[in-house]
Amino acid sequence: MQAFSKGDLGNEVVDIQLKLSTLGYNLGLNGADGCFGELTEAAVKAFQHRRGLTITGIVNKGTWKALVEATYKLGDRFLYLRSPFFRGDDVRELQTSLNTIGFNTGKVDGIYGETTERALREFQRNFGLTSDGIFGPTTLTAIRNLRHLLADKVSRIFPDPHRDQASAISIFQSKKIAIELDMREQADAGRDDPARGEINRELGMRLGNLLELLGAHVFYLGHNESATPTGFDQDIELSIGFMLNTATNSKSRGSTVVYCCSLGETEEHGQILAASVQEELIRCLGTQDLGVAPSEIDSRITGTAPAILIKPLFFTNSKEKAQLDQEVFRQKIAVAAFDGIKNYLQLL
Repeated sequence: MQAFSKGDLGNEVVDIQLKLSTLGYNLGLNGADGCFGELTEAAVKAFQHRRGLTITGIVNKGTWKALVEATYKLGDRFLYLRSPFFRGDDVRELQTSLNTIGFNTGKVDGIYGETTERALREFQRNFGLTSDGIFGPTTLTAIRNLRHLLADKVSRIFPDPHRDQASAISIFQSKKIAIELDMREQADAGRDDPARGEINRELGMRLGNLLELLGAHVFYLGHNESATPTGFDQDIELSIGFMLNTATNSKSRGSTVVYCCSLGETEEHGQILAASVQEELIRCLGTQDLGVAPSEIDSRITGTAPAILIKPLFFTNSKEKAQLDQEVFRQKIAVAAFDGIKNYLQLL
């Protein structure tokens, strides 16, 4: 964005003034009038001083970004682990609240990173919520119900006897995982619906994003990705794909995970991985359990890595399709798959 300073006029100045006014800075009787005058300049300087920015009175890209982050209030948006990380004062407030009631987020820095996500999961698990690391209305209500604890600022500890002792970071560190963005069953030979295929790819990218954040080496395989080097697939430890289910009966619904048919240990591990992911899908999404099954899967990996195809919902079911239209629900699918993979790796 261009920089704005004293003397500038326009709608962009109105946006700046509205954010300053929301934060409590005095803009005089005219308020957000679109004129960058002395009071607006003074308010910008005061904001820059408060946020530790260089005090210039000029709204450049850095100051604008800080203004946006400062005006987020807890509950204004969903928060979850992603790249780039969510940043803002709503994250800062969440971190402060979690630390106060005994769930350590580390430094209160306004950044929703791995430590904050892990602390939120622990909070959700201890208070009987779905432990998906996604901050939304239900988790907000649970935190606000503890306002009597938050008011006195006394740190507390809520031990969780069921908490995983192994760090997710150590579990995924340096693991080589393939996300196959166009994996499908051989029986599904028809031309894919572009909208269905796009969601399949997005789910794969969201899962890969989570795995990368926790230290895994993720390789994205698909028609639009570059060719893989010779011998590459021999190093892959897991291969994962998504494919939304379809049926002629529009009422068909539910979740299933299929694993690659092959002889011996690879198929056995694939079945265990599929069952682990399926368990988390049912727990997290609350969908009908259609179980797991072996299947002929078109996988690009020819090594011995277990390969599974996750079929979380039916694209042909209007209610499940409506859920897929929600970004936060697509993230819940990725989180459930991530948790299932983590649980599988902990068994090894």
